[in-house]
Amino acid sequence: MIRGVFFDAGNTVVFPDYDIYRDIAVAAGAGAGVRLDDVVTAEARARTAFERAVAESSNGGVIRYWSVYYTPFYERLGVPADALAGAIERTRAANDEGLGIWKVPVEGLEDTVGALRRRGLAVGIVSNSDGRLERRLGEIGIRDHFDFVIDSAVVGVSKPDPGIFRMALGRAGLGAADVVYVGDYYEVDVVGARAAGMAPVLFDPVGAYGAVDCPVVRRFGDVVPLVDSWMERE
Repeated sequence: MIRGVFFDAGNTVVFPDYDIYRDIAVAAGAGAGVRLDDVVTAEARARTAFERAVAESSNGGVIRYWSVYYTPFYERLGVPADALAGAIERTRAANDEGLGIWKVPVEGLEDTVGALRRRGLAVGIVSNSDGRLERRLGEIGIRDHFDFVIDSAVVGVSKPDPGIFRMALGRAGLGAADVVYVGDYYEVDVVGARAAGMAPVLFDPVGAYGAVDCPVVRRFGDVVPLVDSWMERE
């Protein structure tokens, strides 16, 4: 019986301000022709590199996030090799300022979470973050949509370790078989949630993945009819 739906944060319930990335790339020498569509496409390349690093990690953890993710990201945008380190540091600094980079709520957030709540489901967030996630979600006005927020830096365990998912289950008072988990990284979110016994769903709005062995949704709101279909079979 489905009794809860948990979500990742970045690239799932909240997205980056792509203008920040574009401005950093241009300042680092990528050229003035960088478009927002180019930034979105570059994210898919960065995701591939990051997935590979997680899969190859000896401890199954998330390692060297900033360099592993942002090096291919800025390469794709045309930042010269000798300017990559500076662009990554400017990105880190931008994320430390004000609301940071990740501050754009996903389209359809309020309607989707509201629909899940009306079905009597617990709704929470389980995310690899830096200890500031819950506060920043509050600052952009979306924290109250969720029953709880599990931030890896706060609890000391990172996805894909199933331990962080079990912490969320404990917070909600639910069993793993009762929960759907929605996230945007296969190796981090799908693998981790499945290891904890949850039903994983891959959120892939940019088409970064080909065929995978779990349900995939392209729009955030598509989570609701998917959950409905499972609940109807119970």
